Amino acid sequence: MTKAHGLGDFLSDCPFRRGDGRMTAVQRGHIVVTDAHAHTGTKEETRERIRDGIMTMICAGEPEDAKRLDEILKWPGAIQALVPAAGLHPWNSGKTSVEDMMPFMEKYPVIGEIGMDTFWCDVPVKVQREAFERQLAFAMEQKKPAVLHTKAQEKEIARILRDYPNRYLVHWYSCSRFLDEYLEQDCYVSIGPDVVWNPAVQEAARRVPKNRILAETDGLGAVEWALKEGEKMGIKNTLPSAAPVRPVGASLEQTIKCSAGLRGMDPADLAIRIRENMIRFLSNGIASS
Repeated sequence: MTKAHGLGDFLSDCPFRRGDGRMTAVQRGHIVVTDAHAHTGTKEETRERIRDGIMTMICAGEPEDAKRLDEILKWPGAIQALVPAAGLHPWNSGKTSVEDMMPFMEKYPVIGEIGMDTFWCDVPVKVQREAFERQLAFAMEQKKPAVLHTKAQEKEIARILRDYPNRYLVHWYSCSRFLDEYLEQDCYVSIGPDVVWNPAVQEAARRVPKNRILAETDGLGAVEWALKEGEKMGIKNTLPSAAPVRPVGASLEQTIKCSAGLRGMDPADLAIRIRENMIRFLSNGIASS
């Protein structure tokens, strides 16, 4: 395995942390984008993230995926763009163990994605919950932030979190209820690519405080799913024309621009706020306002 990957490796080299993030965005002719949640994906997808300096949190949800992430982190420029996270994904909790993920959880700076899911997943809830709470306890003890998967378990997870105070990112929140229960606990919330058509995600984009909002792709496979679901509802594909060349950046730009419109903000200003929020989520040493 590779050595422990600290946030200092990323934060010290991040252009935005050096104060030139806005200038870089203007010079390139598009807004600065940040991906709060993705996966190892294809080589082409990962190369775009590294090439374009897209600050991205990559979550490994099972041991083989974590090994792939280890190898990706050896690529030139990877540690300047990618922040690794590891945790037993609820979908995998019936076929592998937290122990199998522990070597990666110990060395990576973020835990996740972890949680419970009774919408897409048929693993018994008891099994999911045992794995989830064990990882919550580990993250709290190690003072590592955690990324949450909450599908159809939003109310219960919000209740469980109160026993494990920590910094949390609720990824792609798409429930029409219980958002306040996460906001009351100062959770960060990332907006997914279906913000173009999903009323629940649009509501989150409007209501999440400006110092807690983030944006994500969940990987290009999830972006493709969101586009196809939108087309079923008569929503035309509105990705920027650059999508074939830089699909990750184009998807994030669309999410940010749509969210900015819902909030009555300038997209460039929201993009920079999202970058600041991401860095704050990852680092204790940055102010919360």
